[in-house]
Amino acid sequence: MIRRNFRTDAAAAQTFIDGVKRLKDPAQFPWPGRDDLSMYDMFVFWHHQSMMMMTPPDQSDRNAAHSGPAFLPWHRYFLITLEGFLRQAVDDTNFRIPYWDWNADAELPDPVTSPVWSNANLGQFAGADWRVRLEMSLSTGDLQIVDRPLERALGQGGRLPTRDGVRTVIRNQTAYDSPPFDSFSSDGVRNHVEGWIGRERIHNNVHVWVGGDMSLSSSPNDPVFFLHHCNVDRIWAAWQEEHPNSAYQPDMTAPDTLQFHRIDDALYSVFEDTVTPREMVDYKRYYEYDTISDLTEP
Repeated sequence: MIRRNFRTDAAAAQTFIDGVKRLKDPAQFPWPGRDDLSMYDMFVFWHHQSMMMMTPPDQSDRNAAHSGPAFLPWHRYFLITLEGFLRQAVDDTNFRIPYWDWNADAELPDPVTSPVWSNANLGQFAGADWRVRLEMSLSTGDLQIVDRPLERALGQGGRLPTRDGVRTVIRNQTAYDSPPFDSFSSDGVRNHVEGWIGRERIHNNVHVWVGGDMSLSSSPNDPVFFLHHCNVDRIWAAWQEEHPNSAYQPDMTAPDTLQFHRIDDALYSVFEDTVTPREMVDYKRYYEYDTISDLTEP
């Protein structure tokens, strides 16, 4: 039950590729009640809906899964849920999503030349066989039905975070989050990793660097979304190991305006299960990483 490096573990990389292709096929994994849409497309819908649910509704910053404390546990839950479907798709109960170590790609003279983007790996999803079926409308913000190839704009904006920069965040940020629990002024590892503050702008910068569909609320259309967020989760795991006494914030004494983000609130879901941030804190209940030492050692 190990999450491995996509760049260096060819078997894990190929299993992930095979799994998302099967999960994307409506004939193999149909989204119940949605013609020509798959369970993979359902994850696109779920992510978009989380971004449209503002918490509280009278502001335009924090939503149910971003710009607030739930960013890390919600995406951990999102990945674990997809992982369950992928295990069915590849018929392997031990399968776990690999991570994209974009710190390694940042060290290349031209990160676009990384083997991650070869036609044998993620480059193949930019071909005609991988179809985007749901996308965020730039004019209305709504999700709309389409049928087009995946779009990327590798390296045309943003930059890949450096390993030293990530290590600095892990080392220096001793608190998980802090009031007012937003993207503008909250200090703590969550806001630094999400990328609203700090030099590296970690998570956000990678979305911008990939560009295209990764720039939209429907960003899970690109399979690299899950590899990227797996690495973001690995950073949180490394921080947790470095700061074991730093608790998740906020607790349940926080006001109702922080619904979805308090430790025992139900994370926003399209499923009927109820999962809280508290249940997502201990990642070792679900998986471990092949290594986190590259994120914590100088």
